[in-house]
Amino acid sequence: MVDRRGIRGWLLVYVVVLAILTVHSMALTIASIIIYSKPSAAGLTSFAPLNSFSPLSFLLFYDITNVLLIIYAMGLFVLMFRNRKAAIAHNITFNALSVLLLVGWHFVGEKSTVGTLVDALPSLVSLWYFLVSKRVRTTFTIS
Repeated sequence: MVDRRGIRGWLLVYVVVLAILTVHSMALTIASIIIYSKPSAAGLTSFAPLNSFSPLSFLLFYDITNVLLIIYAMGLFVLMFRNRKAAIAHNITFNALSVLLLVGWHFVGEKSTVGTLVDALPSLVSLWYFLVSKRVRTTFTIS
């Protein structure tokens, strides 16, 4: 029998990890803007453009998509703390989208291969958890 009294157990772990990753994403977004505007802060002398795209276009792609994920994560917290059934589908979508964007960031040179794999792991585990967990289905019941 699954306990229906709110966010507990592994679901609580998920919520805490999502909060930490959201704050981490905010910090990375701010840091990327600072480093782009002042490369010497990271020990760089300049940016070398790749292909026909400028480094600014890669930065904008990364920062805009990261900000959209941060906003989406905040919406997830609202849905989860209100025990909305929509939280299930939105968490699945959010984690799938997170993995897709990580792959996209990798292809434009914003993430290393190892960084992409490491960063994708929490989203892949979370995706699996939301697809199979009985606690998730019994906690988020309000339409």
